[in-house]
Amino acid sequence: MKIEIAKHERMSESGSSLLRLIQNENMPLLDLLIREAVQNSLDAGRLRAGHVNVDVGIRQFKTEELAQEMEGIGGMLRQYFPESSYSCLYIEDSNTTGLTGPLSINEVKDNDFGNFQKLVYEISKPQRQEGAGGSWGLGKTIYFRMGIGLVFYYTRIQKNGGYEHRLAATMVENEEKEDSIIPAVGDLPKRGIAWWGAGAGDGTTLPLTDEDEIKHILDILGIDIFSGNQTGTKIIIPFINKEDLLQKTVMEGGRKNWWNESIEDYLRIAFQRWYAPRIDNKLYKYGNYLKASVSGKEIFYENMEIVFRTVQDLYNKAAGKEAHPSSYRKKICVEGIMIRKDFLTTDAGNVAFVKLNTEDLQMLPPNNNPSPYEFLNIYDQAEAGNFPIICYTRKPGMIVNYETSGSWLINVENTGGNEFLLGIYVPNSELKMKDPDEVADLEGYLRKGEKADHTAWYDITLAGKPSNIVNRISKGVSRKIVEGANENTDKEIGKKKSRIGAVLGRQLMPPANFGKKPTGREGSGSGDNSSIGTRKKKSGFTLLPEIIYEDRFITLGFELTISRPVTACTVELSVNSESGLIKGHKWEKEVIQKKFPFEISSIKDIRESSSKISDGKKSDKKRVLSKMIRTPDFNTLVGFEVLRETDEDTMNIAGEIRIEKLEEGLELAITPHFTEE
Repeated sequence: MKIEIAKHERMSESGSSLLRLIQNENMPLLDLLIREAVQNSLDAGRLRAGHVNVDVGIRQFKTEELAQEMEGIGGMLRQYFPESSYSCLYIEDSNTTGLTGPLSINEVKDNDFGNFQKLVYEISKPQRQEGAGGSWGLGKTIYFRMGIGLVFYYTRIQKNGGYEHRLAATMVENEEKEDSIIPAVGDLPKRGIAWWGAGAGDGTTLPLTDEDEIKHILDILGIDIFSGNQTGTKIIIPFINKEDLLQKTVMEGGRKNWWNESIEDYLRIAFQRWYAPRIDNKLYKYGNYLKASVSGKEIFYENMEIVFRTVQDLYNKAAGKEAHPSSYRKKICVEGIMIRKDFLTTDAGNVAFVKLNTEDLQMLPPNNNPSPYEFLNIYDQAEAGNFPIICYTRKPGMIVNYETSGSWLINVENTGGNEFLLGIYVPNSELKMKDPDEVADLEGYLRKGEKADHTAWYDITLAGKPSNIVNRISKGVSRKIVEGANENTDKEIGKKKSRIGAVLGRQLMPPANFGKKPTGREGSGSGDNSSIGTRKKKSGFTLLPEIIYEDRFITLGFELTISRPVTACTVELSVNSESGLIKGHKWEKEVIQKKFPFEISSIKDIRESSSKISDGKKSDKKRVLSKMIRTPDFNTLVGFEVLRETDEDTMNIAGEIRIEKLEEGLELAITPHFTEE
């Protein structure tokens, strides 16, 4: 293979600078490899193929045979690697389109470089398709950090009604090191970047396309060539140091486990750690699911570690699908996350979470599994109990990160020593932006705000102004977990009553405008002392503890006291949002511009519960309902008014409201408003 050495040019990257682009020192190299390589493969999946195959493993090759093919560095390879054979790591995908696009820069049109040019010859050229994983074009630099910086790219694509094979090699190294391999060009400084392929004249190269030549190179590396109707890509990284890579899998503060003993075992765990939502998951909702293999041995749901099976079950539940049968299935809680202002609707996805005990996690004999923290590479330990764990992912199905603190878990308490709380947030990727000029939907927003190493989401600016969408989502997730984490998950009805009771208890606001006279008249200032020495009951509104559930309906009993100087009380439904209470008319006219999500379907028994006593007998109960409150836009019944129609100082009223919940995931608030004389 002919060599093309990158020359020094203005504003160009060097090998050393490329290797620093993603220096994530908090994650083992093998984890970074799985995250980046598998995401690229999934992005290239063939439309409606059903699944994408990704196989990662180790092969052996002969040093001398490879050195003979590598023009310009063969002698250095023999010198630095004197053993007869070494290991190479491969990443192979199929059921994918392969690396399509122009073979050379001269064929690029409309700035469309294609996948082959972007991966092999360019840097900082991200994926263009909607919902793709990569958004920076920097993830491929991980390949150059796995061995000596030498990487082979082989692909087979469909072209002109047939197939085309392509193979090229790239090397990126730190040119400042004394033992650097790529030679200098003349008297110019080294740049640390080179390519190999077919000679194209003037010291440049093109990818090999001759099938026999490509097969010869692949045979040396111990890799099979694609045949039949197969299309896909194989990335081969020779001269890896297995001992060094394994040593780096044990991070500071962690301990060595069985998967730290071999590359293959670690890769099996890393696959599950980052792609549990998509591995062997035929319920995956965004297209092809992932068939993951290590050295040809496929990972199935049934042989995944229990903590990663749980992550997939939580993902499916949050995505509106079913979880597999398990000891914890009925304990899974799913809550909707609502955000407003920036989107056409409010549904920002769901958070699903569950408390698992040591028996659920198979930590007891005879399995004796390590804790979830060890499987997830989490090394911070709580002083008491166990930190909660929340993860999050978007369309590609790769876990962005596992969080144990911060805005995703505000006020979420540690669990007991034999319990672990695990949750996942799955966004509604199709949630449309009101202003789609910069990003069209929530998926686009999250992708644009994802770090280059895909380990966190950050808020971005929209129309030149900072937004706080991720911040609102994360706080919404933590609030929902707080509300649900301490519920009695063994009794579904009890759980629902506890939740609505807690929510309504918190959201029942104090009387609005209490103490102000609607007429605006000033008081005399003298006051009325006639009630001194007596205990007059204050005006108030109380929900009764008994709550009745029926399909989408909630029936609530209440007691209302109206005492002088109050003459009337208005009871109105609101939505509790991160920006405060939103009443029906504002929701329908300004905020969402669609029907309010709660509606009163009936009001019963709004009567005096005790009126004037005469001769030791109660008088007949009197209806006191004055008027209904409806929204002007959609005519939604959202409240009612009660008048104090008695000469007595105090009137006690009892009643029942039946409310229909038209949209899931929103918090109901019931607000009384008292009016004085």
